[in-house]
Amino acid sequence: MLELFGTRLALMFAGIALLYLLWSTAPIWWSMLHVLRRPEMQQRWGFAFTGVALIYGATALIFLLFGGLMKLHDLLLQPAHLSWSWVVTPGIWAFERHPRVFPTLFAISHLLLTWWITRTLATHWTLLCARSALPTKVPR
Repeated sequence: MLELFGTRLALMFAGIALLYLLWSTAPIWWSMLHVLRRPEMQQRWGFAFTGVALIYGATALIFLLFGGLMKLHDLLLQPAHLSWSWVVTPGIWAFERHPRVFPTLFAISHLLLTWWITRTLATHWTLLCARSALPTKVPR
């Protein structure tokens, strides 16, 4: 790869790949760092797994919201639904004028969701662990 692209471009590719790796796995290592900083935390693996699942789920919903905005606009431009096109027109206008805004917002929202969900889950984790999901006595 060095002969084909040169050293500077190969290092830039490696740097971009490293940044993407850190960004995409941020929920995993952020939750694990949170667990490692608090040795008194109960059910540490459960906290990490729950945090990662919540963060990736919320990020998927944000992605669907952004993608759905684009597809909904195409649907609402049909003659039968033209009166509802005002609902998504501001988002489409912003996307057409600044096409790099939505990927940037998505990347930032992923990191903010990672921070916020981990922090919120940590404050409520002891109460969640104190309440048992299953009753102590099984009814017969």
